[in-house]
Amino acid sequence: MAEGRHRWVALLRAVNVGGRATMRMADLRAQFEARGLTGVTTYIQTGNVLFSTTASDLESLARSLEKQLASSLGYQGMVFILSPAELALAAAANPFDPERLDKEQACHLLFLSAQPDVAHREALLALQGAEYRFAVRGKVLYYAYPRTLAGRRRTINMERVLGVAGTARGWKVVAKLIELASQSARVQD
Repeated sequence: MAEGRHRWVALLRAVNVGGRATMRMADLRAQFEARGLTGVTTYIQTGNVLFSTTASDLESLARSLEKQLASSLGYQGMVFILSPAELALAAAANPFDPERLDKEQACHLLFLSAQPDVAHREALLALQGAEYRFAVRGKVLYYAYPRTLAGRRRTINMERVLGVAGTARGWKVVAKLIELASQSARVQD
């Protein structure tokens, strides 16, 4: 990898979900490249972007990308930037049994804009039951539900309950992003 360049993963909130914030991934890649980011690739159609940069102020970069995407593509959402190590740590902290994830339960990670306070975490945990199980670890909410209830569970606005914004990814997507970031880092070394 070029001197000072580091690999990152951007997660865009609510892209191509339910007809909202629709965009082509080629257009999204072009916008990241226009910011001077290199090695830009996307994974599936839900706003997962891998890229390299020498930038060190990632919060500023995320806000700048949000402004650029709003003006060029009409995207009015948030951009979350994580390192491959942060994704790997989030995956390792998953309290739900990964062996059961595919067979019996679905699991998602909601990456949060800030760590929710105790009162908000407790409010969400109070909503657990047969439909959902929750765990909050730092700036990540883990939630799992039985596959037999898919499409028949109650809707919970987890961001509102936690008092912070977030973007969710399924367990398999997170695992694949970790793998892709690791592969692309080795290729660029």
